[in-house]
Amino acid sequence: MKKKALAKKVVTHKAVKRTDLRTSSSSGAQTVLFRRAIIISACLVLVILVASLPKGTASQAVAGVSIMRGLFEQATIPLPSNPHAASYNIYYGQSGEQSFTNSVRNIPPKVTNYTISYLKKGVTYKYSIATVVNGKEVSFTPVKTLIGLQPM
Repeated sequence: MKKKALAKKVVTHKAVKRTDLRTSSSSGAQTVLFRRAIIISACLVLVILVASLPKGTASQAVAGVSIMRGLFEQATIPLPSNPHAASYNIYYGQSGEQSFTNSVRNIPPKVTNYTISYLKKGVTYKYSIATVVNGKEVSFTPVKTLIGLQPM
């Protein structure tokens, strides 16, 4: 473990020394070289840190994400077409709740469909879409049930 930490310090130290040498002039070109050297040194440290992880750690993290995705669904909602709309707001929530608990705001009027992700699997959701004109919500669609839920 000590050898890995020592190697990280040496690589970082060498990269910093190179940047110090390149910045001895005050010209703009030297500043660009300095910035590149900092980025390169940060990348070297990242590579060393990833290489020092125990084998299988990265694949376990990816597997964890895949498991979580199996718990959620997504649904695509068609948005209304209003030539005066500045944007749309979608309000949604679980069907058993009295009010909407989630929202997606400022959807551009050129968007025709919007996909809502991370919906709990096996739960029924309701939604309504508000049309925004001149900064005010001027109309709402009737409350509808989200249908066509698909795995993520």
